Amino acid sequence: MNGGGVATAAPVQPRSMSAAAARWPSPEQVMTPGRRPTLPQVDPSARPVTGAQLYQFRTAALQAGELYAQVAPYRYITRWQRAFVSPTHSDWQSLLAAEAAAMARRQRQAPLTVMVGDSLALWLPVDELPTDQLWLNQSISGETTTHMLGRLHYFADTQPQTIHLMAGINDLKAGVPETEVVDNLYRMMTRLQQQHPQSRLVVYSILPTRLQEVSSDRIQRVNQRLAALAVHQGATYVDLYTTFSDRQGLLRVDLTTDGLHLSSRGYTLWQAALVSY
Repeated sequence: MNGGGVATAAPVQPRSMSAAAARWPSPEQVMTPGRRPTLPQVDPSARPVTGAQLYQFRTAALQAGELYAQVAPYRYITRWQRAFVSPTHSDWQSLLAAEAAAMARRQRQAPLTVMVGDSLALWLPVDELPTDQLWLNQSISGETTTHMLGRLHYFADTQPQTIHLMAGINDLKAGVPETEVVDNLYRMMTRLQQQHPQSRLVVYSILPTRLQEVSSDRIQRVNQRLAALAVHQGATYVDLYTTFSDRQGLLRVDLTTDGLHLSSRGYTLWQAALVSY
C-alpha cells in the first residue's frame, strides 16, 4: 500500500483530463446502468494487475468518454498493457477528481454507488458488480484517513444512493494513534453525511492483517469504537473483521495475497456483503 504525501488542497486537473471529462457523451449513450459494452472473444483474465496499468486503463476510458467500471479492460489493452511508469499520488488525485466531475455532470437520475478507501477498495473488481447502477471508485492506494479527508469534496456534486467507506489500516500500519484514527473516521462520516444527506452511508470494519506491525488488538479496539460511532451517526456498520479472521485473529490465508491485500476469494467475500446494502 504505497502512496504519496498528504495533500491539503484540491489538485488542479490537467488540461487533458478536464477536457476528457467535458467530452463525456450523454447518459443515454454511456451512463445507462446495465449497458456495459460486450466484446466478442474477450479474455476475461485480461485486466490491469499493477497500479500503472489500472491508472492508464481508467485514464483511457475517461478520455474516450466512458466510465471504466462499465467497459471491459480488454477494450483499452493497447493503452495499459505495457504501462510501467507508476503514477504519482497527485496523478491519482487528478484522475479521481476528473471522474467525479464527469459523473456529476452526466449522472442525472441514474442510481450511483461511491466507494471511498485505500488500495483495498481501489482494487475491488467493480466490473463484476451488479450492472443496474453506476459505480464511482474514489480510492487511492496508500492513503490514510487524513489523505481521504482532504478529497471528499471531489464527488460533492454527485448524488449517490449509497456511499461505502473502508479506511484506517494504513493509519495503524504507520503508527498513528488510535484516537486520531477514530477521530478522522468520525469526521469523514460527518462530512459525507453533510455533503450527501440523502445517501445511505455504509461503514466497514478495518480488516485483519497478517502483518507484525499491526496488532489484532489495535484493529479490534478501533473497530469497537467505529461501530459505536456508526450507530451514533445513523450509518450502517458492517463487521467484516470476524468473517475475514482466522482463530488467531489474523487475516485468513485463503483471503489474502500478501498478508494485507485481498485475493480474488477475499474480494468475492466482500462483494457478497457489499451488494446487500
